[in-house]
Amino acid sequence: MVLRFGYLKGSLISRYKKKTIMVSRLEVLCVLAGLILFLLLEFQSRNDPLREGYISRSAYGQGEARLDLVVEGFEGEEKGLPLDLTVSERRYTKEQAVAAAEELESRLGTMILGEEPSLSQVRTKLELVKEDSQTGFRIRWSSDHADLLGADGIVHGEEIGEEGQVVTLRAEIYDEKESLRIVLLPVRIFPPQLTRQERLQEELTRLILDSEEQTRTEEGFYLPAEYNGDPISYRSRDGGERYWLLLLGPLLAILIRARGIDEAKRLGKERERLLLLDHAEMLSKLQIFLGAGMTVRTAWERIVLDYQEMRSRGKRERPVYEEMLLTYHQMRSGTAEGKAYEEFGRRCKLQPYLKLAGLLEQNRKTGTKNLRYLLQLEMTDAFEQRKNLARRQGEEAATKLLIPLFLMLGVVMVIVVVPAFLTFY
Repeated sequence: MVLRFGYLKGSLISRYKKKTIMVSRLEVLCVLAGLILFLLLEFQSRNDPLREGYISRSAYGQGEARLDLVVEGFEGEEKGLPLDLTVSERRYTKEQAVAAAEELESRLGTMILGEEPSLSQVRTKLELVKEDSQTGFRIRWSSDHADLLGADGIVHGEEIGEEGQVVTLRAEIYDEKESLRIVLLPVRIFPPQLTRQERLQEELTRLILDSEEQTRTEEGFYLPAEYNGDPISYRSRDGGERYWLLLLGPLLAILIRARGIDEAKRLGKERERLLLLDHAEMLSKLQIFLGAGMTVRTAWERIVLDYQEMRSRGKRERPVYEEMLLTYHQMRSGTAEGKAYEEFGRRCKLQPYLKLAGLLEQNRKTGTKNLRYLLQLEMTDAFEQRKNLARRQGEEAATKLLIPLFLMLGVVMVIVVVPAFLTFY
């Protein structure tokens, strides 16, 4: 026995030492990770060009940049002097601006094409950009035929003939100071290419509008009954969409059936939970009445009558006592006592109640004298099951709280990590 105890003690000490070593390694890894992060930040800060007093400007057209600086070296300012600075973007010299404007002019004809093949055949829309990302210059557009081609680039060529029409597009290239260049681009506009359906719609609309205009003094007018010699008919556009209503009824029925099944499952689980919660209480009452000298049937009747009185005072309905009430009415209507107990256990569908029904039936047949002792054992098990059920419900509630906790953890991680990453840039 002493050897066994010594072996167990040595095993526990060995496990404790291994666990201590594992924890120590984890602590060392944490310290190393913090040290590496510090060294990276220190290396990045030492390579900061600001330490040499040099600031890089933004490229042409990138806009201003804001810098948060700390100026060191002043007497009495140990932590440094904070300074907010706005740095303008890089600007062109006169010669550079002229060269960049010429380069932009060479690209302007292809920049605005979009999905059009060329400026000599434009039918739908041009992409008239307001600013060039490469040079940073801005562009102002205008047209000598705004009714055909506006500053938005949309073409209105429905009334143009098939030979097309030339429109001069004017592009003014300028920067913040002055206008640098004016470019004139000739654009030949053609009517849009219509599909067969669009052409039929246009022609039929023209016929209907002609008929409507000729009969404006009358109460109404008839739509054309034929087109190019072919008879045609009409219907409301939404008339063909009503057939989906045929599926609405079966779909709603399926949804209601699914909801009913889900509700039945939920009510069944709630009923089982209440049956398990009330099992110990019901056994306790039954044991007390049997200890007072009552028979099983008399004790059963007394529990049912007490429950009815409680229900008359507006108390909540409990499934186990409802089943006991049904069993009581079955026995009063002539059902055999053993049969009634058996059906009681079958309706409850839980193992503790099936076992209780078996004990009561055995007591009725053989007259078991230790029924109170067996009920005491059952009551002990029932209280244990009730504690386990309460513990499980608490764990489920705690699990549901994990979602908001993880969300809060994510917010904290963002608050901590994002500033650390921003210091690298």
